[in-house]
Amino acid sequence: MTVNTNEEVRAAIASLLRIGEPGDGLLKRLVDDIGPVAAHTIVTVVGRGEATADEAMAGLNSTGAEAATHGQMREAIERWAVRAGDEDVAVAGRDLDKIARLGGRLVIPGDEEWPSMLDDLGPAAPLGLWVRGTVSLTRALSRAVAVVGARAASNYGTKCASDLAWDLAAHGITVVSGGAFGIDAAAHRAAIAREAPTIAFMAGGVDRFYPAANADLFEQILATGAIVSETAPGMTPMRHRFLLRNRLIAASAQVSVIVEAGWRSGALNTARHALELSRQVAAFPGSVYSASSTGAHRLVREHEAELVTCSDDVIALMDDHAPALFDTDSGASQRPDPLEDLGEREKICLNALTVSKPLDVGTIASRAGLTITGALSSLTVLDLAGLAERRDTGWVKLRVRR
Repeated sequence: MTVNTNEEVRAAIASLLRIGEPGDGLLKRLVDDIGPVAAHTIVTVVGRGEATADEAMAGLNSTGAEAATHGQMREAIERWAVRAGDEDVAVAGRDLDKIARLGGRLVIPGDEEWPSMLDDLGPAAPLGLWVRGTVSLTRALSRAVAVVGARAASNYGTKCASDLAWDLAAHGITVVSGGAFGIDAAAHRAAIAREAPTIAFMAGGVDRFYPAANADLFEQILATGAIVSETAPGMTPMRHRFLLRNRLIAASAQVSVIVEAGWRSGALNTARHALELSRQVAAFPGSVYSASSTGAHRLVREHEAELVTCSDDVIALMDDHAPALFDTDSGASQRPDPLEDLGEREKICLNALTVSKPLDVGTIASRAGLTITGALSSLTVLDLAGLAERRDTGWVKLRVRR
């Protein structure tokens, strides 16, 4: 069996981050199954025309790779090959060299700095993260709160976000957001003013500050915190990348706080990801006459978010409901973690569930890449473990206090 060096693995992941799109569950499945180096080799060989997608699938089948059984894998290889056809071994090196010149790094699973809480995303977990900044992700995200909301924020909204971020930073809690105008920028600036670390997750390359008008803010973030992205250096922010970026914000924080969000605000997408991960979601109240708060009010009305008005409320949510992966004291080990006894299939099935919307078995099987029989079997195990429950209209994930 070939043993790849850490440098080979890092170079392969760097290249795959350029070839694939954020949150590509099929690419993650292939990498988890055969490793990043082998996955990169298959895609680039097809991209260069040295083999067809059918031949690549035949090779996967011959090795017994589970990824080969997925009905959409062949089409996915062809899709990735389009980008890989123009790339050679030097592309990964160029990205790694470029990030090094910027004083950044590529953080991959297995690195000491890898934020393990992102692994909760399961098939949608990132293959790696491009990082610029002085702070260690593991250290900064050990206790973190996401503060997100409307770009066209009111004075009231920016004041709430600033006060919250300032107070959280005073308690040693890292503020996570997306670097956008409005609520995001207000939260970042307050943490910086407190000389505390703050993390900005970007939808484009970490070398392309977006929005450009916030360039000064991003430079300040680099001094005490970090700018993070899973898209390769130089890549352009696009709408779908913003939405996929939001899952990283939600996964990195113990609590996601929505400060002013309209009916269709992108911040609600962050809240949805947090709920699917069984993270805590909180929302600030606004005026009943304000369109900027209709989305936040809906979360509270539908019992998907806790109403908060200050940092003490948010910290109480962290302390009362913090998942075990964030706990560092000895008390966390007093209760067994129900996730430890789950098989890989059950973990994938659990990640396919949500806490807010019941899903039928067919939808769950499709999300998890399982057969109906496999999904039913996994759901039974999750039910017995107290991690899932069948409702009238489908299955939901249960919040588990550890």
